[in-house]
Amino acid sequence: MKNTNVYLLAKKIHRLLVVFILITGLVMTSTGLCLYSGNYLSFDPMIIRTLHHQLSVVFTFILGMMGITGFYLFLFPYFR
Repeated sequence: MKNTNVYLLAKKIHRLLVVFILITGLVMTSTGLCLYSGNYLSFDPMIIRTLHHQLSVVFTFILGMMGITGFYLFLFPYFR
């Protein structure tokens, strides 16, 4: 019974992380395109570069957590 509760918690965390990775991915994509094209849309280029750099750390952490929870969700049927 305890494994089922852990599975449901991992599933909720995984779904929440999907939303966060979509948001950070969209912001990183837009800042990356601004940096690539040189069109800064009246923003300071250093602010865009800093935002992109800071979000990359968050993105990596979220992706790692998604990998851990996804791996547990994948292996759960074999633990039963």
